[in-house]
Amino acid sequence: MRRYPLAIALLGLSLAAQAGNTLRVGNQVLTVGDSATHALELLGTPAYKEPLENAYGAYRGERWQYPRGRRVVTLTIVAGKVGEIEDRVR
Repeated sequence: MRRYPLAIALLGLSLAAQAGNTLRVGNQVLTVGDSATHALELLGTPAYKEPLENAYGAYRGERWQYPRGRRVVTLTIVAGKVGEIEDRVR
């Protein structure tokens, strides 16, 4: 009986934010490692771009945000490739 509240809590947390290796866009899929150009072809121009810097202030890449209804998709672009995909509820 004690497992159910824990399972429900974990399910709720997993629905709040998901970072994964793929994102379905219509009938196509964006995958970590795909080019930034491919991301632009699938998702269009991001609503917001933010530069990423390392601990010394050197340019490391960009974070792109795409609002999609009640969700926000955030892509981390490093060296011209998708490094991370995060899909979360606003």
